[in-house]
Amino acid sequence: MAQTRLKMLPISLLSLLGLMVLGTTASEEPPSTSPTAEVELICHTTDPAECYPKIFQPTHEFQIVHPDQDLPLGLHVRLDINTGQKEAKINIPDEEVDPSLVGLPVDSSIVTVDTPDSEPEPAQRPRKLPKNAPKYDPDGKIKEPPKSNPHAGNDAAAFFESLTYLKKGLDIDSALESLSDVSHDIYYGLKIAEDYDTIANLFCLANTPALFTASPSPETLSRARVAALTLSSVTQNNPKALSEIETHWPKLLASSCSDEPLSTLIWRLIPSSGQPDPAVSKARISSISGLLKSSKIRSHFLSNNGMEQILQIMNLQDQNNGDFEPAARKAAILVLDNFLDGDMGASLGEWPIGTQQTDVVCEGRHKEGKEPVERCWDWHARLWVKGNKKDKEHWSHELLKKVTEQRRVNNKGGKKKNAAQGGKEEL
Repeated sequence: MAQTRLKMLPISLLSLLGLMVLGTTASEEPPSTSPTAEVELICHTTDPAECYPKIFQPTHEFQIVHPDQDLPLGLHVRLDINTGQKEAKINIPDEEVDPSLVGLPVDSSIVTVDTPDSEPEPAQRPRKLPKNAPKYDPDGKIKEPPKSNPHAGNDAAAFFESLTYLKKGLDIDSALESLSDVSHDIYYGLKIAEDYDTIANLFCLANTPALFTASPSPETLSRARVAALTLSSVTQNNPKALSEIETHWPKLLASSCSDEPLSTLIWRLIPSSGQPDPAVSKARISSISGLLKSSKIRSHFLSNNGMEQILQIMNLQDQNNGDFEPAARKAAILVLDNFLDGDMGASLGEWPIGTQQTDVVCEGRHKEGKEPVERCWDWHARLWVKGNKKDKEHWSHELLKKVTEQRRVNNKGGKKKNAAQGGKEEL
């Protein structure tokens, strides 16, 4: 077949070609606008009779529109959905609908026709993976930051040097600051989490027994705060890094920090005498919140009085002229994000569960200066709301609302479970 050609032919020749094809004198009404003196034609063969205008010439009757023709605006166009053939004519706004189309279902100006005899489309089969295909990773591959500037290589060298220094206990403060600066980066955060010795040192610095003495040194407090913030950054929006820490978890719990088991230190927030440092407490709560995104770590937290420790930190806001307000607010966010607010990825149904002590018992403990217990969580939440009733934006209002709603749901589920098992509800 000859290559498509565009020709400029006089309109008289076009008319003559039309008469040759039809074999009769055209009886159609003329177009609403006069054509130009010359019409650009499309010819796919050497036979002039098979040429047609590049720009579709509409009439008052439907004509076939060729795929490579250009359609002017404002025409009445229809499509045969069975053949894919397009036709067009001059549009008449008030034109009556074709009687043959009345009653047929129409969707978005397209006539739909049921074809019960047609064969249904075959169901798509799941694509077969090639042999030895890599395992699907929802988090994707984490690549090293691009070395687009001359300092990139130095940054990487400084990072790995800091890892070595921290593991060997050399220049700890500088090493901590260096790691803290890049820990928010997904790549470097993962590299920190992959190295067990580095993670173990960070956990011990953030949860050192020296924090729970009467007067921790400024050096101890500073290192604990930076280490805790580094752990928080490592786990923030970095599922692979958290997965690495989860892998290390059994070994971490079996390790010791200054001859005291890490398992007894990791959730501990209140010293036996005196009070914790507000800034360090806030940083440690932030690191705990990141760890709780792991179901394994969250289970250990709940079974080792973690929520009671959080409650005790939050209770300090009423005793220290607002010094602990930032830490208490951070603790409230921890509770909401991990246990109460599904929109923030909380694991609903795990907490709060069980019954609460009476208000009389909880109020009595509070007046006696005793540490809050988890069975008084709701009473303390109401106390915080009462103390901030004028500030409707205070975190205590949302926290109490969510605790009340979730306790109702969780306890209702517990009653159904006990009933199904023939047990009794714990009082």
